[in-house]
Amino acid sequence: MSTPSPASAQHLQPSPWRQALTDSIPIAMAYVPIGFAFGLLAVETGLPAWYAVLMSVIVYTGALQFAALPMLAGGIGLGALALTTLLLNLRHLLYALPLLPVLSRKRATRLYSLAALTDETYSMLSAMPAERRGRMAFSINLTCQAWWVAGTALGALLGPQIGNQIPNLGFALPCLFVILAIEQYLLRRQWQPLVLGIVAFVLCRLLLPQEHVLISALLLSLIGLVCHDRLQQRHARTDAGASR
Repeated sequence: MSTPSPASAQHLQPSPWRQALTDSIPIAMAYVPIGFAFGLLAVETGLPAWYAVLMSVIVYTGALQFAALPMLAGGIGLGALALTTLLLNLRHLLYALPLLPVLSRKRATRLYSLAALTDETYSMLSAMPAERRGRMAFSINLTCQAWWVAGTALGALLGPQIGNQIPNLGFALPCLFVILAIEQYLLRRQWQPLVLGIVAFVLCRLLLPQEHVLISALLLSLIGLVCHDRLQQRHARTDAGASR
């Protein structure tokens, strides 16, 4: 029996775009309704529909887009808005580091794959093998942004007519985070990061102002993961020394 060559096996793999469309459906189930809610709120704030869609194309940061609406309505200065953008996007520096070695070498594709990372796409990509992660990063990010932009456009155009008939739109994104966390645990069977993230968030939520919770919880989680990794390395060296 002949075995397929690497070239033919690669040819049999589904297109990255078709695979991205399939893989992104769980994310789309949150991005479309949340994008819809943003488009609706943007229009109700007084922004034109095209401006809301343009924000989802250029900014593409859900938390910042929602936070920017009262700022834009209140006439806040660009400096304060830029500072808010920086604080909310600091976590993307952490996301980019493990992806750098496997991303495409094409400059435009590489830059977009880094700039378009979100919490959800990072979680999905980090669960993939390294080779598949590099091959899928661009298509996954672009497909997920397309879902977000589509939801925004629907909300901006149709929201004023049907928005009141769709309750609890804001609950979709927390549900998505819970699903992604469960899938990560089922895939890797490592409970420590999950527990660490929950504990860090609860502590920061109880002790800090609400606007500082996200950044502080991420930093605390990062410190905990680094300490956990160092502890595992120390145990590995101890076990290796004892076995000699």
